[in-house]
Amino acid sequence: MEFRCSVISFTILFSLALAGESHVHASLPEEDYWEAVWPNTPIPTALRELLKPLPAGVEIDELPKQIDDTQYPKTFFYKEDLHPGKTMKVQFTKRPYAQPYGVYTWLTDIKDTSKEGYSFEEICIKKEAFEGEEKFCAKSLGTVIGFAISKLGKNIQVLSSSFVNKQEQYTVEGVQNLGDKAVMCHGLNFRTAVFYCHKVRETTAFMVPLVAGDGTKTQALAVCHSDTSGMNHHMLHELMGVDPGTNPVCHFLGSKAILWVPNLSMDTAYQTNVVV
Repeated sequence: MEFRCSVISFTILFSLALAGESHVHASLPEEDYWEAVWPNTPIPTALRELLKPLPAGVEIDELPKQIDDTQYPKTFFYKEDLHPGKTMKVQFTKRPYAQPYGVYTWLTDIKDTSKEGYSFEEICIKKEAFEGEEKFCAKSLGTVIGFAISKLGKNIQVLSSSFVNKQEQYTVEGVQNLGDKAVMCHGLNFRTAVFYCHKVRETTAFMVPLVAGDGTKTQALAVCHSDTSGMNHHMLHELMGVDPGTNPVCHFLGSKAILWVPNLSMDTAYQTNVVV
């Protein structure tokens, strides 16, 4: 299973991408819009779902869909765990109403999230950004691109993880530091493709080559948050036994998440030496 890495250099149509919902963008189908901004660059699978048409009169179908086994990892760990030879158990959320783990936790105080679904407005629009977070609720390919450019500039690349179905045991083969500027876009569990995108201060992204328990080689993305002062207290204490603002914590991104980072050379992007 290969790791998807699309290197994207913006040399044309920067104003088109920034416009997002501009008149120019409105006149282009989403797929043509991507091709105009990034010629000859395939659209990542997770983002391609944004191109699926909706029934007439429907803006967002908020019913959950059957999630992939590798969609929502819920394993948190420490940065020192990211080294070659480390074996990790990566667990995934598989509840019917599952959402990205760090996104939905703020709702647990007001509803039974194991039995009830959420609306896009509840889980994204109404959710206040925590301290150090810049968030955006994306409903189209153009707005995803526009938010990433607004935070990282024009010369960026888009990456996604490839975990192995039915496998939870992984051994780290190497770690590549992708830098401390990143935008994460988490695909939400609705039948309509929508994303919770955010940029979190003092966050470092990593590319992590892995070997699954069945011997399959793959790669995944991890992010480490050095400043956790604004994060959910219940989540950090339950998963890691730490309080916000104390220990830095890390987590993997699942198969339906997208990571945007400043563009690296291909040699650097695929290096597997430890450079943390």
